[in-house]
Amino acid sequence: MAQMSGNSAFWIDFQEARNAVETLVDLAHDEPDERPPCVILVGQSGMGKTSILREAQRRIALDFPEPEGGNEARHEPMLRTVIPSGSTALKINLTLLWKQGWPITGKTHRIADLKVVELLRRQRTRLVGIDNVHAILTASGRARRDTLDAFRFLMSEGNVPMVVAGLDVAADIFSEDVELAYRSIIVRLSPWPPGEASQRLIRVLARGMNLVEPDRLAEPDIAAFLWQHSLGVTGNFKRLLHWGQKVARRHGRERVEFADIREAAQLDRKSTRLNSSHESPS
Repeated sequence: MAQMSGNSAFWIDFQEARNAVETLVDLAHDEPDERPPCVILVGQSGMGKTSILREAQRRIALDFPEPEGGNEARHEPMLRTVIPSGSTALKINLTLLWKQGWPITGKTHRIADLKVVELLRRQRTRLVGIDNVHAILTASGRARRDTLDAFRFLMSEGNVPMVVAGLDVAADIFSEDVELAYRSIIVRLSPWPPGEASQRLIRVLARGMNLVEPDRLAEPDIAAFLWQHSLGVTGNFKRLLHWGQKVARRHGRERVEFADIREAAQLDRKSTRLNSSHESPS
């Protein structure tokens, strides 16, 4: 498992995430046919979708190093980006050109779609990844159709498979488009169930965060408490462990105790209520 110390992000190497990464890496190794597929990676916020895309991009970059005498655009075997919300096909294409290191000028706006597919073919891009796709798919009417048409154009004319990651609503929207539904593979990240599965995740998280005696935090009583307050979401488990470590250090200890986790849960609830009150209309 590739991990980084301190507060840096680390790859959570559990089987469910590994399977999703392998699906994307295998797709990148396939020679594209006339109708490249689209993987729809969906799940609740905090389930690790972005980490999966990042790890797949790292793996694909290793598998497809830059050839000698490269092209004028940046070598990106997997293009991974977030498209601005309220998007149009033009924004999508300009964002991809920017990720490829192409200069954006007034003229670029007029030929952005054609330039993108030209570079995808010339660079032999293996996979295009769009994160937080629900933000650009939840628009209604023409804007949504424009976005779906842009994805269809990129896959067909660029002859490249895609992966789009977002909340569950993204899979619902793709299923309403007959052609994209036919070409789509849905990979769904479900919340962790209580018991052994959550205990396994807690061990991986605690070790990756370099907590003292990490396996102890996966004992049944602590694990059950963490599951109850995380609702089975990966990011919530990690946040509670992180706050538990802060509480322990505040008390002059490196070892995180069950009491620290309880106090962390109280702080987390207060923070959630505060954020909710700030988001509510006055």
